[in-house]
Amino acid sequence: MTQKRTFQRRPEAEALLRATDSERLRFIRQDRWIGYPVAQDALDALERLHDYPSVRRPPNQLIVGETNNGKTTLVDRFVELHPEIDEPGSQGVCMPVLKLDAPQSAAEDRLYNHILEQLGEPFSLRAPPDGKFFQICHLLKDMGVRVLILDEINNSTAGTDKQRMQMFNAIREIGNRIRRPTVLTGTFDALTAMRDMRQMQNRFPPLVLPTWQLDSAFLQLLASFESILPLRRRSYLASERLAPLLLVMSGGTIGELHFLLVKAAEAAIRNGSDRITRILLLELPWLPPDLRDAHASAAEHGQAAPFKYRDRLNALGHTTLTEDDPDGDAEPQNEQEDRATGA
Repeated sequence: MTQKRTFQRRPEAEALLRATDSERLRFIRQDRWIGYPVAQDALDALERLHDYPSVRRPPNQLIVGETNNGKTTLVDRFVELHPEIDEPGSQGVCMPVLKLDAPQSAAEDRLYNHILEQLGEPFSLRAPPDGKFFQICHLLKDMGVRVLILDEINNSTAGTDKQRMQMFNAIREIGNRIRRPTVLTGTFDALTAMRDMRQMQNRFPPLVLPTWQLDSAFLQLLASFESILPLRRRSYLASERLAPLLLVMSGGTIGELHFLLVKAAEAAIRNGSDRITRILLLELPWLPPDLRDAHASAAEHGQAAPFKYRDRLNALGHTTLTEDDPDGDAEPQNEQEDRATGA
Protein backbone atom coordinates (compact mmCIF):
# COMPACT_ATOMS: atom_id res chain seq x y z
CA MET A 1 0.00 0.00 0.00
CA THR A 2 1.55 3.24 -1.11
CA GLN A 3 0.34 6.76 -1.62
CA LYS A 4 0.65 8.24 -5.08
CA ARG A 5 2.88 11.23 -5.51
CA THR A 6 0.11 13.31 -7.08
CA PHE A 7 -1.42 15.61 -4.50
CA GLN A 8 -3.37 18.81 -4.75
CA ARG A 9 -4.95 20.79 -1.97
CA ARG A 10 -8.39 22.16 -2.54
CA PRO A 11 -8.33 25.85 -3.47
CA GLU A 12 -9.95 26.93 -0.21
CA ALA A 13 -7.29 25.10 1.81
CA GLU A 14 -4.46 26.36 -0.43
CA ALA A 15 -5.65 29.94 0.08
CA LEU A 16 -5.31 29.57 3.86
CA LEU A 17 -1.70 28.35 3.96
CA ARG A 18 -0.50 31.88 4.71
CA ALA A 19 -3.41 32.71 7.01
CA THR A 20 -3.09 33.05 10.78
CA ASP A 21 -3.28 29.99 13.00
CA SER A 22 -6.64 31.10 14.39
CA GLU A 23 -8.06 31.43 10.87
CA ARG A 24 -6.80 28.00 9.92
CA LEU A 25 -8.18 26.46 13.12
CA ARG A 26 -11.58 28.02 12.46
CA PHE A 27 -11.59 26.57 8.96
CA ILE A 28 -10.59 23.08 10.14
CA ARG A 29 -13.47 22.93 12.63
CA GLN A 30 -16.16 23.69 10.06
CA ASP A 31 -18.55 21.01 8.85
CA ARG A 32 -18.02 20.02 5.24
CA TRP A 33 -19.03 17.32 2.80
CA ILE A 34 -16.44 14.72 1.88
CA GLY A 35 -17.68 12.75 -1.10
CA TYR A 36 -16.81 9.07 -1.52
CA PRO A 37 -18.21 6.32 -3.77
CA VAL A 38 -20.61 4.67 -1.29
CA ALA A 39 -22.01 8.05 -0.25
CA GLN A 40 -22.42 9.09 -3.88
CA ASP A 41 -24.27 5.84 -4.63
CA ALA A 42 -26.58 6.58 -1.69
CA LEU A 43 -27.16 10.13 -2.93
CA ASP A 44 -27.98 8.76 -6.37
CA ALA A 45 -30.53 6.41 -4.78
CA LEU A 46 -32.12 9.33 -2.90
CA GLU A 47 -32.17 11.37 -6.10
CA ARG A 48 -34.12 8.61 -7.83
CA LEU A 49 -36.70 8.75 -5.03
CA HIS A 50 -36.94 12.53 -5.41
CA ASP A 51 -37.61 12.19 -9.15
CA TYR A 52 -40.08 9.30 -8.77
CA PRO A 53 -43.63 10.05 -9.91
CA SER A 54 -46.38 10.33 -7.29
CA VAL A 55 -47.96 6.88 -6.89
CA ARG A 56 -50.23 5.11 -4.39
CA ARG A 57 -47.40 2.96 -3.07
CA PRO A 58 -44.22 5.01 -3.39
CA PRO A 59 -40.81 3.37 -2.98
CA ASN A 60 -39.01 3.99 0.30
CA GLN A 61 -35.52 3.51 1.73
CA LEU A 62 -33.87 2.61 5.03
CA ILE A 63 -30.28 3.89 5.33
CA VAL A 64 -28.40 1.78 7.87
CA GLY A 65 -24.98 2.17 9.43
CA GLU A 66 -23.01 2.16 12.64
CA THR A 67 -23.23 5.15 14.94
CA ASN A 68 -21.20 8.09 13.62
CA ASN A 69 -20.73 6.59 10.17
CA GLY A 70 -22.21 9.36 8.05
CA LYS A 71 -25.97 8.69 7.89
CA THR A 72 -27.08 12.13 9.10
CA THR A 73 -24.33 13.88 7.12
CA LEU A 74 -25.53 12.07 4.01
CA VAL A 75 -29.17 13.14 4.35
CA ASP A 76 -28.11 16.67 5.34
CA ARG A 77 -26.18 16.82 2.07
CA PHE A 78 -29.29 15.66 0.21
CA VAL A 79 -31.31 18.43 1.88
CA GLU A 80 -28.64 20.97 0.83
CA LEU A 81 -28.97 19.81 -2.77
CA HIS A 82 -32.73 20.45 -2.62
CA PRO A 83 -33.17 23.69 -0.66
CA GLU A 84 -36.41 25.45 0.20
CA ILE A 85 -38.07 27.31 -2.67
CA ASP A 86 -39.95 30.54 -2.00
CA GLU A 87 -42.20 30.80 -5.04
CA PRO A 88 -43.96 34.14 -5.64
CA GLY A 89 -47.73 33.80 -5.41
CA SER A 90 -47.59 30.52 -3.48
CA GLN A 91 -49.13 30.07 -0.04
CA GLY A 92 -45.80 29.32 1.57
CA VAL A 93 -42.31 27.93 1.17
CA CYS A 94 -41.92 24.75 -0.90
CA MET A 95 -39.70 22.14 0.77
CA PRO A 96 -38.81 19.40 -1.72
CA VAL A 97 -36.89 17.43 0.91
CA LEU A 98 -38.06 17.58 4.52
CA LYS A 99 -35.80 16.09 7.21
CA LEU A 100 -37.21 15.55 10.70
CA ASP A 101 -35.77 13.85 13.78
CA ALA A 102 -37.49 10.62 14.77
CA PRO A 103 -39.30 10.59 18.15
CA GLN A 104 -37.70 9.09 21.23
CA SER A 105 -40.25 6.31 21.67
CA ALA A 106 -42.44 4.04 19.58
CA ALA A 107 -45.99 5.33 19.81
CA GLU A 108 -48.25 6.48 16.99
CA ASP A 109 -49.56 9.54 18.84
CA ARG A 110 -46.03 10.48 19.95
CA LEU A 111 -44.93 10.34 16.31
CA TYR A 112 -47.68 12.74 15.23
CA ASN A 113 -46.99 15.13 18.12
CA HIS A 114 -43.28 15.08 17.35
CA ILE A 115 -43.78 15.85 13.65
CA LEU A 116 -46.25 18.68 14.29
CA GLU A 117 -43.99 20.20 16.94
CA GLN A 118 -40.97 20.19 14.58
CA LEU A 119 -43.08 21.79 11.86
CA GLY A 120 -44.11 24.52 14.29
CA GLU A 121 -47.79 23.77 13.77
CA PRO A 122 -50.37 24.31 16.54
CA PHE A 123 -52.07 21.15 17.75
CA SER A 124 -53.84 19.76 20.78
CA LEU A 125 -52.31 16.89 22.70
CA ARG A 126 -55.84 15.65 23.35
CA ALA A 127 -56.80 15.64 19.69
CA PRO A 128 -57.51 12.15 18.28
CA PRO A 129 -54.61 10.52 16.39
CA ASP A 130 -56.64 10.43 13.16
CA GLY A 131 -57.04 14.20 13.23
CA LYS A 132 -53.29 14.71 13.68
CA PHE A 133 -52.57 12.22 10.88
CA PHE A 134 -54.70 14.14 8.36
CA GLN A 135 -53.29 17.45 9.60
CA ILE A 136 -49.76 16.22 8.90
CA CYS A 137 -50.67 14.88 5.45
CA HIS A 138 -52.28 18.17 4.43
CA LEU A 139 -49.25 20.10 5.68
CA LEU A 140 -46.77 17.93 3.76
CA LYS A 141 -48.80 18.25 0.57
CA ASP A 142 -49.06 22.03 0.96
CA MET A 143 -45.29 22.22 1.52
CA GLY A 144 -44.63 20.35 -1.73
CA VAL A 145 -42.62 17.62 0.04
CA ARG A 146 -41.19 15.12 -2.45
CA VAL A 147 -39.08 13.12 0.02
CA LEU A 148 -39.77 12.85 3.75
CA ILE A 149 -36.78 11.86 5.92
CA LEU A 150 -37.01 10.64 9.51
CA ASP A 151 -33.50 10.62 10.96
CA GLU A 152 -32.28 8.17 13.62
CA ILE A 153 -35.38 5.97 13.62
CA ASN A 154 -33.53 3.58 15.95
CA ASN A 155 -34.40 6.08 18.72
CA SER A 156 -38.06 5.20 18.13
CA THR A 157 -37.78 1.46 18.74
CA ALA A 158 -38.23 1.67 22.54
CA GLY A 159 -41.68 0.31 23.36
CA THR A 160 -43.86 -2.73 22.90
CA ASP A 161 -44.13 -4.72 19.68
CA LYS A 162 -47.64 -3.33 19.20
CA GLN A 163 -46.42 0.26 19.58
CA ARG A 164 -43.60 -0.28 17.08
CA MET A 165 -46.00 -1.84 14.60
CA GLN A 166 -48.45 1.06 14.93
CA MET A 167 -45.68 3.65 14.55
CA PHE A 168 -44.14 2.05 11.46
CA ASN A 169 -47.60 1.59 9.93
CA ALA A 170 -48.27 5.28 10.55
CA ILE A 171 -45.02 6.25 8.80
CA ARG A 172 -45.91 4.06 5.83
CA GLU A 173 -49.44 5.46 5.64
CA ILE A 174 -48.21 9.07 5.66
CA GLY A 175 -46.12 8.27 2.58
CA ASN A 176 -49.04 6.51 0.91
CA ARG A 177 -51.37 9.43 1.64
CA ILE A 178 -49.04 12.09 0.20
CA ARG A 179 -47.88 9.62 -2.50
CA ARG A 180 -44.23 10.45 -1.91
CA PRO A 181 -41.24 8.34 -0.76
CA THR A 182 -40.11 8.19 2.87
CA VAL A 183 -36.49 7.67 3.94
CA LEU A 184 -35.54 6.37 7.36
CA THR A 185 -32.00 6.42 8.76
CA GLY A 186 -30.82 4.38 11.71
CA THR A 187 -28.39 1.96 13.25
CA PHE A 188 -28.67 -1.79 12.86
CA ASP A 189 -31.13 -1.78 15.80
CA ALA A 190 -33.66 -0.26 13.40
CA LEU A 191 -32.99 -3.01 10.87
CA THR A 192 -33.49 -5.64 13.58
CA ALA A 193 -36.80 -4.06 14.61
CA MET A 194 -38.03 -4.12 11.01
CA ARG A 195 -37.12 -7.77 10.56
CA ASP A 196 -40.01 -8.60 12.89
CA MET A 197 -42.40 -6.83 10.48
CA ARG A 198 -41.94 -8.40 7.06
CA GLN A 199 -44.26 -5.93 5.33
CA MET A 200 -42.22 -2.99 6.62
CA GLN A 201 -38.96 -4.68 5.71
CA ASN A 202 -40.20 -5.11 2.14
CA ARG A 203 -41.36 -1.49 1.94
CA PHE A 204 -38.11 -0.08 3.34
CA PRO A 205 -35.21 -2.01 1.73
CA PRO A 206 -31.93 -1.34 3.55
CA LEU A 207 -29.04 0.58 2.03
CA VAL A 208 -26.02 -0.11 4.24
CA LEU A 209 -23.18 2.34 4.84
CA PRO A 210 -20.41 -0.14 5.76
CA THR A 211 -17.58 0.57 8.14
CA TRP A 212 -14.28 1.30 6.43
CA GLN A 213 -11.64 -1.29 5.66
CA LEU A 214 -7.95 -0.93 4.82
CA ASP A 215 -8.45 -0.73 1.06
CA SER A 216 -8.16 1.68 -1.83
CA ALA A 217 -11.48 3.36 -0.94
CA PHE A 218 -10.17 4.21 2.55
CA LEU A 219 -6.93 5.54 1.10
CA GLN A 220 -8.92 7.72 -1.29
CA LEU A 221 -10.96 9.02 1.65
CA LEU A 222 -7.78 9.91 3.57
CA ALA A 223 -6.39 11.71 0.54
CA SER A 224 -9.63 13.70 0.27
CA PHE A 225 -9.40 14.67 3.93
CA GLU A 226 -5.79 15.77 3.55
CA SER A 227 -6.69 17.92 0.56
CA ILE A 228 -8.96 20.13 2.70
CA LEU A 229 -6.53 20.56 5.63
CA PRO A 230 -4.65 23.91 5.46
CA LEU A 231 -1.43 22.40 6.86
CA ARG A 232 1.77 23.78 5.37
CA ARG A 233 3.52 20.39 5.19
CA ARG A 234 2.32 17.11 3.73
CA SER A 235 1.17 14.49 6.21
CA TYR A 236 0.76 11.53 3.81
CA LEU A 237 -2.38 10.33 5.57
CA ALA A 238 -2.89 7.61 2.95
CA SER A 239 0.63 6.24 3.37
CA GLU A 240 1.48 2.78 4.62
CA ARG A 241 2.71 4.38 7.84
CA LEU A 242 -0.44 6.31 8.77
CA ALA A 243 -3.47 4.70 7.11
CA PRO A 244 -3.62 1.53 9.26
CA LEU A 245 -3.24 3.54 12.47
CA LEU A 246 -5.97 5.99 11.43
CA LEU A 247 -8.30 3.08 10.64
CA VAL A 248 -7.72 1.54 14.06
CA MET A 249 -8.04 4.81 15.94
CA SER A 250 -11.30 5.76 14.18
CA GLY A 251 -12.92 2.35 14.52
CA GLY A 252 -13.64 2.43 10.79
CA THR A 253 -16.34 5.14 10.93
CA ILE A 254 -16.14 8.37 8.98
CA GLY A 255 -17.45 10.53 11.81
CA GLU A 256 -14.76 9.34 14.22
CA LEU A 257 -12.12 9.77 11.52
CA HIS A 258 -13.24 13.35 10.94
CA PHE A 259 -13.10 14.22 14.66
CA LEU A 260 -9.71 12.53 14.98
CA LEU A 261 -8.20 14.42 12.04
CA VAL A 262 -9.60 17.72 13.32
CA LYS A 263 -7.90 17.12 16.68
CA ALA A 264 -4.68 16.05 14.99
CA ALA A 265 -4.62 19.04 12.63
CA GLU A 266 -5.25 21.40 15.56
CA ALA A 267 -2.36 19.84 17.45
CA ALA A 268 -0.10 20.09 14.38
CA ILE A 269 -0.82 23.80 14.04
CA ARG A 270 -0.34 24.51 17.73
CA ASN A 271 2.98 22.66 18.05
CA GLY A 272 4.37 24.29 14.90
CA SER A 273 5.03 21.05 13.02
CA ASP A 274 2.19 21.69 10.56
CA ARG A 275 1.93 18.02 9.67
CA ILE A 276 0.17 15.00 11.15
CA THR A 277 2.57 12.26 12.17
CA ARG A 278 2.22 8.97 13.97
CA ILE A 279 3.86 10.24 17.11
CA LEU A 280 1.42 13.16 17.14
CA LEU A 281 -1.52 10.77 16.72
CA LEU A 282 -0.29 8.46 19.46
CA GLU A 283 0.13 11.38 21.87
CA LEU A 284 -3.45 12.57 21.39
CA PRO A 285 -5.87 11.87 24.27
CA TRP A 286 -7.84 9.47 22.11
CA LEU A 287 -9.26 5.96 22.35
CA PRO A 288 -11.01 3.90 19.68
CA PRO A 289 -14.78 4.25 20.17
CA ASP A 290 -15.34 0.62 21.18
CA LEU A 291 -12.93 0.96 24.13
CA ARG A 292 -14.27 4.14 25.69
CA ASP A 293 -16.92 2.55 27.90
CA ALA A 294 -14.48 -0.06 29.21
CA HIS A 295 -11.87 2.57 30.06
CA ALA A 296 -14.46 4.82 31.73
CA SER A 297 -15.76 1.90 33.81
CA ALA A 298 -12.23 0.91 34.81
CA ALA A 299 -11.43 4.50 35.82
CA GLU A 300 -14.62 4.65 37.89
CA HIS A 301 -13.29 1.75 39.96
CA GLY A 302 -9.77 3.15 40.16
CA GLN A 303 -8.40 0.62 37.70
CA ALA A 304 -6.46 0.87 34.46
CA ALA A 305 -7.39 -0.73 31.17
CA PRO A 306 -4.10 -1.15 29.28
CA PHE A 307 -4.27 -0.82 25.53
CA LYS A 308 -1.66 -0.85 22.76
CA TYR A 309 -2.35 0.20 19.20
CA ARG A 310 0.39 -2.20 18.15
CA ASP A 311 -1.81 -5.14 19.16
CA ARG A 312 -4.67 -3.99 16.98
CA LEU A 313 -2.39 -3.26 14.06
CA ASN A 314 -0.97 -6.77 14.39
CA ALA A 315 -4.52 -8.11 14.30
CA LEU A 316 -4.98 -6.26 11.00
CA GLY A 317 -1.89 -8.02 9.73
CA HIS A 318 -0.29 -4.67 9.06
CA THR A 319 1.94 -2.86 11.50
CA THR A 320 5.09 -0.81 11.38
CA LEU A 321 5.00 0.02 15.08
CA THR A 322 7.82 -2.09 16.48
CA GLU A 323 9.70 -2.25 19.75
CA ASP A 324 12.75 -0.77 18.00
CA ASP A 325 10.66 2.01 16.46
CA PRO A 326 7.92 2.63 19.05
CA ASP A 327 6.49 5.74 17.45
CA GLY A 328 7.42 4.86 13.88
CA ASP A 329 7.81 8.53 13.07
CA ALA A 330 10.95 8.66 10.98
CA GLU A 331 10.47 11.03 8.07
CA PRO A 332 9.64 9.16 4.81
CA GLN A 333 11.74 9.83 1.76
CA ASN A 334 8.95 11.56 -0.17
CA GLU A 335 8.43 13.94 2.78
CA GLN A 336 12.12 14.84 2.68
CA GLU A 337 11.78 15.61 -1.02
CA ASP A 338 8.74 17.81 -0.43
CA ARG A 339 10.52 19.77 2.24
CA ALA A 340 13.41 20.38 -0.12
CA THR A 341 11.01 21.74 -2.76
CA GLY A 342 8.93 23.71 -0.27
CA ALA A 343 5.72 21.69 -0.81
